[in-house]
Amino acid sequence: MELPISPSSLAEIVSPFISGSGDLIPVKGRGSNPAQEHEGPQPYFDVDFQRNVTAISTQTAFLHCRVKDLGGKAVSWIRQRELNGIIRPVILTTGLFTYTSDQRFSVLQRAMSEYSRTDESLTDWVLQIKFVQPRDSGIYECQVSTEPRISENFYLNVVESKAKMIGSSDMYVKQGSTLSLTCLVTQAVEHATIFWYHDLSVIDDSQVVVRIDQHFDSSISTLTSRLRISNLQSTHSGNYTCLTTAADPASTMVHVINGTYHGWGKCILNVS
Repeated sequence: MELPISPSSLAEIVSPFISGSGDLIPVKGRGSNPAQEHEGPQPYFDVDFQRNVTAISTQTAFLHCRVKDLGGKAVSWIRQRELNGIIRPVILTTGLFTYTSDQRFSVLQRAMSEYSRTDESLTDWVLQIKFVQPRDSGIYECQVSTEPRISENFYLNVVESKAKMIGSSDMYVKQGSTLSLTCLVTQAVEHATIFWYHDLSVIDDSQVVVRIDQHFDSSISTLTSRLRISNLQSTHSGNYTCLTTAADPASTMVHVINGTYHGWGKCILNVS
């Protein structure tokens, strides 16, 4: 889609970031120009930030670009996109202005004092991407309009969270025994909650016979939830589903039977 500004206005805004050949100039590190030394300290990047960022699909991704002694210079976020086999830079934001028509993208400017740091000359330019999708994965460049230009590349990796039920998709359990189901969610968000459903109803863990335990392993970004229902009755038969945000649900069918079942080699689980 066309930007909501005229071509002449766009040229005036982005010209500080474009070389004479029309290309953006990605120069690494801190720029040094003797002709500008009298202007005072030149901007440079704070090295204490993460350049490889992993985000969960449908969540919000944040890329932090921290610049010291910015002065009157501008910070731009640029997406390196492959179009027809050619890598082309696409300007997303300059300063606090957003060029892309994709409303999921925006930029936030934060003083480092908000992070309990006292260096007032250090600012954080945060590229925010809401409802991030796998197609958003790739290289994002933070560029400062010094002469020569300075820039830092960030790599965003968007992964999809997946839920799966451990064990068989069909379970035959003896009446009066205890049912134990385990749901595993990979690439999970730390503070997410797994909800359990029996058919279309949410399972209430305040019931005496129901127990739900949940654990998050931050080392592998995995969320595990275990459902236990004791003293099974025929009313407990049905479809059991585990559901959390940003992940497709996983289900298993439970059959509560009275007596021993030998049909088609199915096994009876009797966990006490």
